[in-house]
Amino acid sequence: MPWLWSAFTPHPPVIVPEVGREREREAAVTVSGIERLAGLISDRRPEYLLILSPHQQYAPAFLSLNGAPRFKGSFAPFGAPSVSFELGASAKLPSLAKYLTSAGIAVREENPDPYLDHGALVPLYFMRKAWRKLGMGLPDIVLASPIGLGPEKSLKFGEALASFDDGTSWGLLASGDLSHRLTPDAPAGYSPAGKKFDAAVVAALSSANPEGLLALAPKEREEAGECGLCSVMAMLGLCRALDRVIEVISYEGPFGVGYCNALAL
Repeated sequence: MPWLWSAFTPHPPVIVPEVGREREREAAVTVSGIERLAGLISDRRPEYLLILSPHQQYAPAFLSLNGAPRFKGSFAPFGAPSVSFELGASAKLPSLAKYLTSAGIAVREENPDPYLDHGALVPLYFMRKAWRKLGMGLPDIVLASPIGLGPEKSLKFGEALASFDDGTSWGLLASGDLSHRLTPDAPAGYSPAGKKFDAAVVAALSSANPEGLLALAPKEREEAGECGLCSVMAMLGLCRALDRVIEVISYEGPFGVGYCNALAL
C-alpha cells in the first residue's frame, strides 16, 4: 500500500515559535496537536510527499502541479529569515500526473515556482523537527493546489489517489485553514456561517464521511471564508477509498480562524 498516511493540518505562521515569539501560546491547542501529529508519523517517513496547498498557483477546473526542479523557502516574510528550507522535487511527478489524467482528473502543470508558500512551510516545520530527532530529513515532494478542482472534484481526486501505486511509499499532506470569520475581530470579519462550516468539517473528518460537506451550499462555503475545504475533500476521498479511520487530533479557533489537525494511518 503506497499511502502510509494522510494528514490535514493548518498553516498559520504564528504557530512557529520563531515567528510567533510567544503569540503561539494563544494557539496552544493547535501547536500541541500538530506536534502530536508529527510525532505519530515520525516512524513512517514516506519516500515521497504529496503536499496540497491552497496558496499555490491554480487554474479553474484543474489540479495544478508545481513543476519546479527543487524547492526552497523561509519564514523571512513573517520576520524569521533564519528558519529556511531546501528540498527536492519528486521525480515521480510525471508518473503521478499521467496516472491522474488516466483516472479522469484534469491536471495542469503551472509555471515552475521554487518558493514554498506558508501552506507548505508551516506543517513542514513540525514534520522536519520530528524526523530530525530520528536522524531523517524531509522527503522529496510534489507540490499541488486542488483549489481549481472545487470540492466535488477534489473528493474524486482523493478517491483516484487510492489506486495509485508506483512501487514506492507516499504521504498526503493536505494543508488548509478553516473559517476565517469565527469572531467579530477575525481577519475576514464575522459570519455565523463560520462556526457552522467548521463544525461540518470536524464532523466529516471524524466520520470519514464527506456527505455533510457536499450538502453545504456554495454560498455557505463562501460566507465561511475558508481556504482548506478542497484539501479536506481530497483527504476524505483517499481515506474513504482506502477505508481508513481519521482521528481529529485538535480543533480550535484562536484569532478568529479555525485550525484543525487530523490524521489517518
